[in-house]
Amino acid sequence: MKRTHDLLKDVLIDIEKGIKNGINTKIIAKKHNFSPVHLQRLFKFTFKKPLGAYIRYRKLSESLNDLLHTEKKIIDIALEYGFCYEQSYSSSFKREFGLSPNILRKSGQTVKIQPPLHHSDD
Repeated sequence: MKRTHDLLKDVLIDIEKGIKNGINTKIIAKKHNFSPVHLQRLFKFTFKKPLGAYIRYRKLSESLNDLLHTEKKIIDIALEYGFCYEQSYSSSFKREFGLSPNILRKSGQTVKIQPPLHHSDD
């Protein structure tokens, strides 16, 4: 069985690699032979944030570049990052960053994002 440190390191790598590939808690748990609930508890205990919320945050953060530097439609960006509807993307985006994707795009404002988590070797 994998050490907890190695498991969490692999989970973070899986999230980064899967941002545009529909990554979610169930997929990660299945890959590592864990129950989703146990993996979520372990992740929250270690990183002090829910796994699902972290995955959503990473998808939203990565979508910023497309939103600000391309002409892609917001619906296309939403779908590319695994949101089923433009509305769910927009409401998650607004909750996370305080303004809608459309307003951000039009205003060119900057939003503060946190870098991806890394599990240290300590």
